[in-house]
Amino acid sequence: MEQAPFFTEIAEGPEGGQAFWAHAEDGLRLRLAHWPVSSADRRGEGTVFIAPGRSGYIERYGHLAKRLGEAGLGTFVIDWRGHGLSDRLTDDPKICHVERFTDYQHDLDAMIQAARDLDLPRPWTLIGNSMGAAIALRGLVQGIELKACAFVGPMWGITLPPPIRSIAGVLSKGARLSGFGKRFAPGQSGQPYVTKAPFEENTMTGNAEEYAYWQSQAKAHPELMIGGVSFGWLNESLKECRALASMPSPAIPCLAFCGEDDGDVDKEAIRTRMADWPNGNYVLIPKGRHDLLSEKPEIREAVIHQILNLSGNITP
Repeated sequence: MEQAPFFTEIAEGPEGGQAFWAHAEDGLRLRLAHWPVSSADRRGEGTVFIAPGRSGYIERYGHLAKRLGEAGLGTFVIDWRGHGLSDRLTDDPKICHVERFTDYQHDLDAMIQAARDLDLPRPWTLIGNSMGAAIALRGLVQGIELKACAFVGPMWGITLPPPIRSIAGVLSKGARLSGFGKRFAPGQSGQPYVTKAPFEENTMTGNAEEYAYWQSQAKAHPELMIGGVSFGWLNESLKECRALASMPSPAIPCLAFCGEDDGDVDKEAIRTRMADWPNGNYVLIPKGRHDLLSEKPEIREAVIHQILNLSGNITP
């Protein structure tokens, strides 16, 4: 596979990471990266696929990859279409847009095929973060094979401000039909969240060091960043959440985590899904915000510990 740019100096992940180009079925070029288990670690017991959240990119998961490496696990991450260094979908590269939410399945399929081509160590497990959890859920329903999965702040329902909650679907659909699908939805702009929201006001994490880590990445490589969502992305996401709600849960061991203070996703949609998930459990994390994988050390470690236990990779 052809190597792709990889900013290891800002990722701060394990040694030996490499990025690659892959192509989705519909022709879009995607960036993927693999952090193997280093030779200094005592074992290699599989690979964790990371399905990033909206506005996520490979380098943002360097710290998580290092923690997984300590448990003997390699990490495999993707830049979704329109994210990171994967092909952007609008003339303005800062707009988060997708034509159909199901197009992300092409990316997930390409990720699975790349893992096969690279012969990544098995078993394979997956951590789906926010939007990535919605993408991964459909993939699991459609039959991708994994040993286990964990979802963090899964976007199976979106929390919207009260003024637009009741009209979001109609408004976004109307904008698409009027030819404005690739324009920013109301209240959205091209400025990345971490450069706009000061730490004290952010909804993602209570960990000042992790937030500064993201901000330093945005400053060093602004080309990795995206801003707000388009009318098209909003409309497709609302439709996908409704579609997912009607799908049965796959029979695979699963944990779904949500922060008590997470105001970005619909907690009731997560509770409802996990109540009917065979071998599944819902875990509400006290004082946690949206990105639990980047929360304060005591919160983050509690979540990772449970994920490793699910995967059978607890570090003594």
